Amino acid sequence: MVGSGAKLSPEEIQEVRALLLLKEGSGLGDRRIRKLVDSFGSGSRALRAQGHQGDLLKPAPEAASVSAWLKEGIGLLPMTSPKYPASLSELTDPPSVLFWKGRYDLLTGPAVAIVGSRRATEGGRRAAETIGRTLAGAGVIVVSGMALGIDGAAHRGALQAGGDTVAVLGSGFHVIYPRPHRSLFREIGERGLLLSEFCPDEPALPHHFPKRNRIIAALAQAVVVVEAGRKSGALITVDHGLDLGRDILAVPGAVDNPQCLGSNILLREGARVLPDPSDILEELRGLGLEVGEPRKTPLTDRGIGSGIPPELQNLWAALSLEPLGVEEVAGHADLSPGEALAGLSALELGGWVRQCPGMRFQRG
Repeated sequence: MVGSGAKLSPEEIQEVRALLLLKEGSGLGDRRIRKLVDSFGSGSRALRAQGHQGDLLKPAPEAASVSAWLKEGIGLLPMTSPKYPASLSELTDPPSVLFWKGRYDLLTGPAVAIVGSRRATEGGRRAAETIGRTLAGAGVIVVSGMALGIDGAAHRGALQAGGDTVAVLGSGFHVIYPRPHRSLFREIGERGLLLSEFCPDEPALPHHFPKRNRIIAALAQAVVVVEAGRKSGALITVDHGLDLGRDILAVPGAVDNPQCLGSNILLREGARVLPDPSDILEELRGLGLEVGEPRKTPLTDRGIGSGIPPELQNLWAALSLEPLGVEEVAGHADLSPGEALAGLSALELGGWVRQCPGMRFQRG
């Protein structure tokens, strides 16, 4: 399935509604719903067994919205569908319903998760961007959580390479979080895949993010950690990955950087060391994973942010996750400083660029 949504048969719509009623109406967790579906064969039959079959004919705050979501272009997939990702079925508590936008086919290819601190250093963001770009350039799908810091850098690296990336969200599609990543959200929805287990209007609640990390781990064949503190949510992804038998790699960090304490502990406990982010393909081959050969992509041919006017695309391509001064950006884009500053201002207004202290700019 490719596109911004997919048609469902009447039977599939009823199954989605039944699963949402079990979750939203009955307050059951995914683990319990999984057991009921395994016992009765479907969400509809499980609902009938609980004496709530009539609820399918009644309005419900979430379940009654299925048709509207489909018309909006949001794809929905029940856990009982043959198209449901086999990797997620490995979980004891797989999402009962998946919400998606973009290219659903990206859930079937080779994938690696890149996770780490939201408060990443510039060096950490560069490392994540390099890993994402290298993986995507070799045909590997980059999976992350679209958070600030390492996640966003990994997604952007993949997009810069013209490759594929999947963002697993901690909120519904109507609530873009974090707000500074609104342009990244649009771009991944158009060129990659947005994935959520939360109904479109659900906000980004604190407990959603540890929960979504199990999906990130399940979708990937390996998990790469870049700059994780002792209590980082990235370590929750690692725990899920270990439970699922995924390979774990970590980038070593400075011993005096608290954002690297957790990832350095992983190395002590047996994670595979990744001393040079650009060597990620070699490391994965050493683990027996099949990855393609890297391709070199000229800067101006890399993925361009969605909606950016053609006359500003070369300027956007000259930027990176590391804040750059106006003259440096102008030099990369072969523009005068005045032309560059005017273009950067336009990009900032569109949400594609963020201005940092000292008149320095980075991708938004």
